[in-house]
Amino acid sequence: MNTYKITNVTNLVGKRDPKFNSIANIEYIDNRTRKTITLKPSESVFLTVQSLPLSVHRLRIKKLIDIVEVSPAELQKSMDVGKPKAPQKPKVAKKTVAVKETIVVDEPVDEEGVDEKKSTTRKKSTDK
Repeated sequence: MNTYKITNVTNLVGKRDPKFNSIANIEYIDNRTRKTITLKPSESVFLTVQSLPLSVHRLRIKKLIDIVEVSPAELQKSMDVGKPKAPQKPKVAKKTVAVKETIVVDEPVDEEGVDEKKSTTRKKSTDK
């Protein structure tokens, strides 16, 4: 059994190409069961099979995927990198908000609670 690293490279083809940023479907047979793997652009998957399936060869010839044979040591190393080491607390960004200050000036108030300040409304009079 061989292990292959298959990478979808449709994000690197020309922008006007009809297969630009397309999903690659890899079909293979595992224990008499047909299985399909969908690869998004620039995504990689490791596939361990006896020989490469025909769908993979077709995509490779069209230059839509890259295939690299991987040793078991490299596979184990890449599997260890993907595991999270320890759960970390989510970092919370502290938000600083500027507070507008309102200054209240105490005005002298009558004993009855009515302001001593007089109304300053003016009436306009028009003479004809």
